[in-house]
This record gives sequence, structure tokens and C-alpha cells, in this order.
Amino acid sequence: MATLGFIGTGNMGSALAKAACNVLPSDQIFLANRTPSKAQLLAEELECRVTDNEAIAEYADLIFLGVKPQMMSELLDEISPVLKKRESRFILVSMAAGLTIERIQELAGGSYPVIRIMPNTPASIGEGMILYTCSNDITKTEEKVFLE
Repeated sequence: MATLGFIGTGNMGSALAKAACNVLPSDQIFLANRTPSKAQLLAEELECRVTDNEAIAEYADLIFLGVKPQMMSELLDEISPVLKKRESRFILVSMAAGLTIERIQELAGGSYPVIRIMPNTPASIGEGMILYTCSNDITKTEEKVFLE
């Protein structure tokens, strides 16, 4: 079972975190936000945990990058030193419109596995549709875990 970390708890990040809480134990879901109180409110609602960007980058199996495209460079610059030190495999999941898999990898500082998604808010209640594409190094098993 995967550990999920959501960096950014705006509309899309919170919608996906809510959907994840419907299928995973809440102790496997971690939230971080630029405004910690926003992540804390959502964590209380979902009964999951609040942490910071670096901890999510260090420990989460699926790292959901829920920041606006213009903020992605700053976020990935912040967490890239942590990602470089990781020995365990992880997947970056980007919902930033207009940023390719290659650009996410470039900003993150490595050829890390990436899944690009285009979610919509009804996903939080299991009624939405999420378009996605995977980098070439995502295994079928990893794709299945992500889809679940």
C-alpha cells in the first residue's frame, strides 16, 4: 500500500486528498500547504496528517504536486535536495497545466518517474474523471496503485 503526500491543498489538491481518503487509511495520507492552517483544517476534516514539503518529499511514495504552474519551479527547487538523497522509489504526480513530464523532471533535478494528471473537482466524491499520462519508467504495477 502506498503513502500519499499532497503538497498544496487548494481546490484540486484537497479534492484528490478527499478521494484518496475514501480508499486509503488516513494515516497513509499527508498534507502540506504554503499556509499551514489551510492544510490543518483539511487534515482535521479528513483525519489525516499535516507535515511539511520536505517530509513529504522524503517519505511519500506518491508525491502530489498541487501548486500552480508558475510556483512549480520554486517548489521543486525546495524539495529537489531531499529527492536526490532518497534511496526508495517515489513518483511525482503533477497536476500543473502546461508543464510536460520532461519539464517536471528538469525542475526536480532528476529523471524521476512522473505521472501528469488533469483532474476535476468532482473527483473528490468519485464522480469525476482524471486524464493522466505516465513517464516511460512507470511500471504497470505502479500505474495500477496510482489508479486505485
